[in-house]
Amino acid sequence: MKDLITQENTEDVVKEIEEAFFDIPFENSQFQTENFVINAQLTPERAYRAIGLRMHNRLRALREAQFSRMREDIDLDELRAKLKLSEYNQFDKRRFEVDVQQKLASRAFTEKLINDAIAELNVLYHHFKRLPRFTRREFEEGERAYFEQSLTRQVKGIVGAAESLTNMTAPTPAITHDRE
Repeated sequence: MKDLITQENTEDVVKEIEEAFFDIPFENSQFQTENFVINAQLTPERAYRAIGLRMHNRLRALREAQFSRMREDIDLDELRAKLKLSEYNQFDKRRFEVDVQQKLASRAFTEKLINDAIAELNVLYHHFKRLPRFTRREFEEGERAYFEQSLTRQVKGIVGAAESLTNMTAPTPAITHDRE
């Protein structure tokens, strides 16, 4: 069979899979972010808060990936320097080379996760820019409306899948409250 993975073609298959899934979100899709993160919030104040929470989460992940890559670059430089030194025997050097290859092999997945984080951040940032900047007082003043809508939905039995379907057809709070 032509479509089998073997020891000989593993690297080609890994590259094929990495390329095929690079732009497929492993976190939230744009649809999920808009309908189940933002729309689920019911009010602009809550949407603003949800956007901020998710953006902070994605930004932290992005920064961690960047710092991790910086540390990895140092490790790679160190390993490559050790490969040039005569104080290490052939077995140490072979281990160093394996370490270099292993670190480089993990880079594609890290790049994919960075790509996903940036894509989701762009969706969130778009909605953030369309909302007014709420103060703490304004946010607190919007809480009654949020809880009235949320609790009314619960009383009516609009929870779980029914709530998700409702969120999918509701206008996005961030879209309905453009900045002037």
